Amino acid sequence: MGKYIKVLLSLTLVLTMVACGSNNSGSNGNAAGNNSQQGANNAADGGKKYTVTWMSGTWKDPVPPVTGDGVTAINEKFNIDFKPQMLPWDVYTEKLAVKIASGDIPDVISIEDADSNFVKWAKQGAFLPLDEFIGDYETFKPVDDFIWDAMKVEGKIYAIPTFFETKGGKKPMIRKDWLDKLGLQMPTSYEELKEVAVAFAKQDPDGDGMNNTTGLGLSKEIFYDPSFSAYYDAETWYHKNDSGQYIPGYISQGNKDKIQFLADLYKEGGLNKDWPIITYNDVFKGFNAGKVGIWYQQPGGVGIDLEILKELEPNAEVVPIPAFKAPDGSQGFTHGSGFYGMYLLNAKLKGEPEKVKRILEMIDYSRQYVPLEERNPQNEYFDWIKGHEGKGYNMVDGVVVDDPQNFALVAPAAYIPDVAWTSNEQTLKDYIALAKPAYKEQDQAFYDMLSAAEFYVNPIHRVHPPKFMEKKTELFKYITDETTKMIVGQRPISEWEAMVQEYMDKGGKEVIDEVNQELQAGNIQGEWSK
Repeated sequence: MGKYIKVLLSLTLVLTMVACGSNNSGSNGNAAGNNSQQGANNAADGGKKYTVTWMSGTWKDPVPPVTGDGVTAINEKFNIDFKPQMLPWDVYTEKLAVKIASGDIPDVISIEDADSNFVKWAKQGAFLPLDEFIGDYETFKPVDDFIWDAMKVEGKIYAIPTFFETKGGKKPMIRKDWLDKLGLQMPTSYEELKEVAVAFAKQDPDGDGMNNTTGLGLSKEIFYDPSFSAYYDAETWYHKNDSGQYIPGYISQGNKDKIQFLADLYKEGGLNKDWPIITYNDVFKGFNAGKVGIWYQQPGGVGIDLEILKELEPNAEVVPIPAFKAPDGSQGFTHGSGFYGMYLLNAKLKGEPEKVKRILEMIDYSRQYVPLEERNPQNEYFDWIKGHEGKGYNMVDGVVVDDPQNFALVAPAAYIPDVAWTSNEQTLKDYIALAKPAYKEQDQAFYDMLSAAEFYVNPIHRVHPPKFMEKKTELFKYITDETTKMIVGQRPISEWEAMVQEYMDKGGKEVIDEVNQELQAGNIQGEWSK
């Protein structure tokens, strides 16, 4: 997941660093209302002053300091004595573990994911259960149940998630101009995709008279997973075994079908013969150079550089491929986890409910959505959280541009979470509005496809089975290595069942049993939604 997160994060930060609050955010319905605004006003107007210690990872450079205009603005807004400790994410997790072990835990901490440390520390009693407070804050109310489930340990909510769109992420893209040139239709199945990919590799779609194009991009570790539907997704727990248990996608019939497709495609020349040793960045470069016909992009444009591509090939047209209809009749993609980053409160705050509310008011207040047309100095809230025009940011041709040196020093958003909790659809619309000219059509096509598509809620995102968390990397690597051998012909696909048994013997059976026990205990099933 590290590759996905690093690429996805860069895009989400670009969009959501400015997707924060206004009290009159229009019909979107996701802005925090009078509750958080009144809370902030009450705090500033003479309520008890609290000292709030705060430890968080940051991507900001320079790292936000312990004092400065941003800290002063937070103190004045919420009537607190704010004591932040901001650390670069690449060292933060290690430093946080030391803090937790010492028992000297700040009032608020952040972590990137609901990982094994989160579960362990919650079970050890480090964090405050927040269930009784969740219903009191407007930006907490739109959070989907499947996201709250991920914030739970032993049935209690211990964290406030930070928004990350669930419909984003990499989706398959295709050179439609190549389809048109070769008289081919948009593929709707793996059989059709094979025909298209082989034609892209062998029929000179770029017209340079050379045999130098790749049909389907693929890099080592079978990345990106060419799943084209939740049914075929290697990391989605969609299928069930004969005992009615959910199983990981990579040992499912769906993945077997996909691996067979890739093996056939490899034999017929539709894949780069060196794909097991090339990096995904190499494939991006090949696509940008006009030499790959099918690869991956996400809403907002990260990875595929359409400006470079269109400079080389002005008539290039890149569009997303809709999800394939699966053998069981399902058709749709897999929802993402729905969050990146979490905020947790120290269990020692149990006896200070008013201080807890003050902290939650801060978080709620900072997560409001500001429509694009209101992101300017005239919007008092927006101007405040961004550190004021001419200091934390500047308006350049009507667009907000953070000051690279001053933002981290003067903006409250450098400290407290400013990623607005909005809807997937609103986020997709904003990508279109913010897109450079070369990306407008692409992002409109993403919106049209994704806003209408069905999405499967992956049940594994809703639970934290210890054995799964311990073994998932090892088991996934084993299956990836073995299926790579199958694609290139070093192991026959007829040995699929033997491979699955090997997986089970390496701890996979224990993982499957444990995952299903937790799913049953939480009454959780896989489900589809818009």
